[in-house]
Amino acid sequence: MADHPAPDAAFPVPYRHPSGVACIDIARHMSFCLGNAVRCVWHGWRASTHDGTADLQQAVFYIHEWLGMEVRPRMPLSRLITDAVQRFAAVDEDARFSTIIRDLCRADFTHGNENAARHALSLITAEMEQRREAQARPDKEKV
Repeated sequence: MADHPAPDAAFPVPYRHPSGVACIDIARHMSFCLGNAVRCVWHGWRASTHDGTADLQQAVFYIHEWLGMEVRPRMPLSRLITDAVQRFAAVDEDARFSTIIRDLCRADFTHGNENAARHALSLITAEMEQRREAQARPDKEKV
């Protein structure tokens, strides 16, 4: 049996939620595109060392890839996923983050629920715009 790193080393702060749920707890059960979108949103939203906009842009890419697929993989819904999403949604101060993750899971596990994926996409896009505006404000004050 292989040795695994300690949980703190395996799941650095951007990948752990205050509820104790780690990004991998959800993403490992998802299709490639939406699992990567979850990872990118998770890292970009919870980033403390950077603004996370590039991560969110990458999530947008993966969601568009998934939306463009002719045949989408059918992922079996896992009780582990629903429990994890409910746990972190219960302690999430910003409901937008948990709504995005929930919508991406809903899209993957309800066999191609495009509306859920598009809703997550609109929330991510709105967050990116909000971050761009916040970055632009200090520049205007300096002038």
